[in-house]
Amino acid sequence: MKSLLLGLWRRLRGTPGSPVRAASAVAVGLFIGCQPLYGLHLVLVLAICLPLKLDSVLSYLAANISNPLVAPFLIFAEVEAGSLLLTGRWVAFDVEQARRTGASGFAQQLLVGSLAVGAALGLLGFLLGYLLAARRREQAPHSSAGVADSAQALERTRARYAQSPRADRYYVAGKLAFDPVFALIATQPGDFGRVLDVGCGRGQLSAFLLELGRAREVTGIDSDPRKVEVARRAVPEAKLMVADAAAFALPVADTVLLVDLLHYLPREEQDALLNAGVRALAPGGRLLVRELDGDPSARSSITRLLEWLARRLGVNRGRATHYRPASELISLLERAGLACSIEGASEGTPFSNVLIVAGAAGR
Repeated sequence: MKSLLLGLWRRLRGTPGSPVRAASAVAVGLFIGCQPLYGLHLVLVLAICLPLKLDSVLSYLAANISNPLVAPFLIFAEVEAGSLLLTGRWVAFDVEQARRTGASGFAQQLLVGSLAVGAALGLLGFLLGYLLAARRREQAPHSSAGVADSAQALERTRARYAQSPRADRYYVAGKLAFDPVFALIATQPGDFGRVLDVGCGRGQLSAFLLELGRAREVTGIDSDPRKVEVARRAVPEAKLMVADAAAFALPVADTVLLVDLLHYLPREEQDALLNAGVRALAPGGRLLVRELDGDPSARSSITRLLEWLARRLGVNRGRATHYRPASELISLLERAGLACSIEGASEGTPFSNVLIVAGAAGR
């Protein structure tokens, strides 16, 4: 369910690309928002942006320039612009002039003016959008070689599941294509050494690290026997076990992964598992935790709803859901002697996930 919705979200967000594509989405939205076709703006945005693979979400946000606060001023400007283009003069707002112009005349002025004002605002939005997107792109750290290596590793990981049952194959393909955690973990510096993937599921993250060539060996633990069997077939070089992570003696590892796992455990077991993960770290090792930031935000609510649906549909088999603010998890890890950093882990999605990277103080 979550992967399906992620796919839909990515489809709405369009193909990531140059600042020109982002600026074009803004321009399309502003132009549509200026048209007096209220109730059809979303339909028009989707009709244009989806075939062109532009960012429909960004475009629709721009189309909301015609919100109730701005719309009266926008209509006034459009009627004035239409009058100037059609008659060469501004609208004279008196009873006699209104009688001569008539409803059809005002409608014509509004139509012509909306096209003119929409084009002008669209051009302005394109220029501003381009400048902002270009500046953001320049400031974002990136490595073309690293991006290429990551993309190739993802493709090789996907190929490992070609013979898996259809539902598992589609699930893994969706995670690889749409879950930002892969790219985020790939950007972490250094090698991962001996990796312990707690709650490994179908093993796609472990397989990805092996394909990147940054994991020397992988041990995976999950409580779902069926998922572990899928993982064993796809990642035969990994040591994969069926076990309850909360009651399992974790082996020593250079990197411990707790990805989308803690919130399925009661609070006491979360604390115990985090402490066990800290104890399992080899000297100089690090613990990576991806979790929902349990703050009272709209994005957090969306994530909770989808997790609830996934459990109800049997996609995930967690016993319960116990969400906590990321600050609580960080405090616990810091009390255990680790230095923590936190990064957003929901880029391109409507979710509220974060990645906590915890290592020995002074690393």
